[in-house]
Amino acid sequence: MPYKRYTSCFNYPEGGKPYNERDRLAWVVEQLLLALFATGTFALAGLVGGPIGAVIGGIIGSVIGFTALLQNAADSWLNRRLICLSKDHPKCAVGIVSYNPSRSDLGVFDNDQYFDVLLMPHPTELVDSDDPDIEESNPKWLMPANRYKADGTIVDNFSKEVADHPANDILTDRFQGELLLAPREDLKALGYEPPNKHERVALHCEAEGDFWVRMKKLAPALALLIDAALVVTAAGAAAGSWAGGAAGCALGAWFFGPIGCAIGGFLGGLLGGAAGAAAGAAATSFGVIIPILNAIFEAGPGDVEDANVGDKSLGPIQMYDRVAVVGEHVYDGYHTGWHEFHPLMRVVKIAPPDPGWTPSVAHGGASGGAVGFQYYLTWQPHFSPFATAPPPPPGETIPLTDEDMRQGLNSKNFRRRCENLKETWCSMLQQPFNEETRRSQQELHQRWTIHPMVDGCRPRKSAQPPLH
Repeated sequence: MPYKRYTSCFNYPEGGKPYNERDRLAWVVEQLLLALFATGTFALAGLVGGPIGAVIGGIIGSVIGFTALLQNAADSWLNRRLICLSKDHPKCAVGIVSYNPSRSDLGVFDNDQYFDVLLMPHPTELVDSDDPDIEESNPKWLMPANRYKADGTIVDNFSKEVADHPANDILTDRFQGELLLAPREDLKALGYEPPNKHERVALHCEAEGDFWVRMKKLAPALALLIDAALVVTAAGAAAGSWAGGAAGCALGAWFFGPIGCAIGGFLGGLLGGAAGAAAGAAATSFGVIIPILNAIFEAGPGDVEDANVGDKSLGPIQMYDRVAVVGEHVYDGYHTGWHEFHPLMRVVKIAPPDPGWTPSVAHGGASGGAVGFQYYLTWQPHFSPFATAPPPPPGETIPLTDEDMRQGLNSKNFRRRCENLKETWCSMLQQPFNEETRRSQQELHQRWTIHPMVDGCRPRKSAQPPLH
């Protein structure tokens, strides 16, 4: 299936500040006041028809008000949250999947599915998850071994290596990290997460779900449901108040006579009303509203597999996979801030090379066995002088030495190999967005979707097997 897109980003600063979670309470209060204003206005207009007209007018006004509230919430989420960093020019990256694709629960009101990509050629390290949204399904995940501490300095176990080879600093590598993750100057005023957070040192990729699209379409029906819940809550409060008042009067009169009845009835009415309202609200919330919202939430969740391309199946996207990803590059302004691909448009797994090639000496380093992927490259500052550097992939003529592997992006040849690898994968994935490519795909003998080397093609009468 093709990737799904429901959101749109906007340009900053002309588009204003993004919808942010810190402003959520004030926004909700404002929207509720507008809904109450609509309710009151229609109720007053309905007074022309007497008390019944006022009730009917109030109901109509509240439905209109709550509908507007839900639709405004959907619009804010879909169109006022993401700032464009490369409008209409999807970006591409190559890296390693940090954890298995995850999805938040209903409480976050976001059914996108997501994963992080640790950008090539930065080394990796397995750490304990500190993200409550995903730690249940991913108790451990990969982080860059040369990542940052909260104060922006490199972690202790890699500080010397980065100091000796400064081009391997993620946010100043003059490669993928600096291009995709480094803060944009004019957005710093909006805020960025501390550099030790995973979204700041890895590329967050999200496949969009349709929760807020459905919420917007169903807003009138949900507004009626809210009205019904309020009626039930009010009825519960009235019944509870009557029962509590009667019980309080009887108990107070037994001890103190008529004055006790009055005091007990008053207090009993308050407590009974509160209990009745709580019972009515709980019954409608847990019995009706939450199950309906959960059904909407689960109806069309995001799925990263919708963007998983290639005719040679390498299985679902998982932690440790080497991948190339394409997506709209945005700043997520709903949170404290980071850059991400939203939506994820393409993801393809990079297959291992010929399994017959292995390094002559097993060596450690942060990347472990990753050196076996000759179509992927990892900086290894402790690369053994007795080990064999990865051979060039087909068509590549740039040789690498053990010293190149230790220098990483400080090595001219290592950097050129990384750039060529990224260009090879990204050019194939980005070509479908080119107008000339789209015209070529309309030809009858062109039966590929992404690129001939990704999902295969051959002339209709060709005896040759499809390319992979």
